[in-house]
Amino acid sequence: MGWPILLSDLKVTEMNKSICVGTFSGMKEYYVSEDGGQFFNFEFFDAGSHIDIYCNDHPSLNGQDSDPHKTHLYRSGKLCFSGGKEPQDMLRARELAKQWAEYFLEYVRTGSAQS
Repeated sequence: MGWPILLSDLKVTEMNKSICVGTFSGMKEYYVSEDGGQFFNFEFFDAGSHIDIYCNDHPSLNGQDSDPHKTHLYRSGKLCFSGGKEPQDMLRARELAKQWAEYFLEYVRTGSAQS
């Protein structure tokens, strides 16, 4: 699958790499997991010195602990990064969002949290 995809593309087998266009305060993009079975909705905001990433929709935790120390996801939907490790540009923000999504799926599957 690819990154990013349009919401309208979720019903087709071949995903394209278009950016979702719409009226919103951040840039909204959709990610399909590497196995093609899970979908994530991300929103990126310019925070001045870095880019904030929010995951507005993701697969269920299936009973795993939602503690931000384990999920690296605050209750607000903001992805957690160590101070100074936040992405500085959109290329890096997309890369980190993808890495987080794949980590999240591994955590849901195994219950093993990354430190």
